[in-house]
Amino acid sequence: MAKKNDAIWKELQEKLPWRNTPDEKASRDQIWSAFDMNGNGYLSLAEVDKGMRDVIQLPILFAAKPVLMRAFTIAKTKVKSKSSVGDDYITKGAEFRYMLKYLRQYYEFFVAFNKVDTGKD
Repeated sequence: MAKKNDAIWKELQEKLPWRNTPDEKASRDQIWSAFDMNGNGYLSLAEVDKGMRDVIQLPILFAAKPVLMRAFTIAKTKVKSKSSVGDDYITKGAEFRYMLKYLRQYYEFFVAFNKVDTGKD
């Protein structure tokens, strides 16, 4: 079981490039292009959900909807938008990078909580 968990954490690290390095920025740019299929410069929660399934392809993370929803919600407020609709969506800059970071972080919280929540209440 430990090896399986190690593989999941490694895959999360590889598929969620949130660090501010040239290599990870290049990876984020590719991911962004695949997520933003209509090319409008904004990602809705539905687009992120679809991108997680079709682009990132981490079923264990895709199934953790509370993680996705919380990461999206907090990331979309990281930068004050100049657009009238921008605060409801993720933009390519810092917000997208933070969303990828929060996906990893909130998934860790999700796993830890599920370990201690023995009563499933």
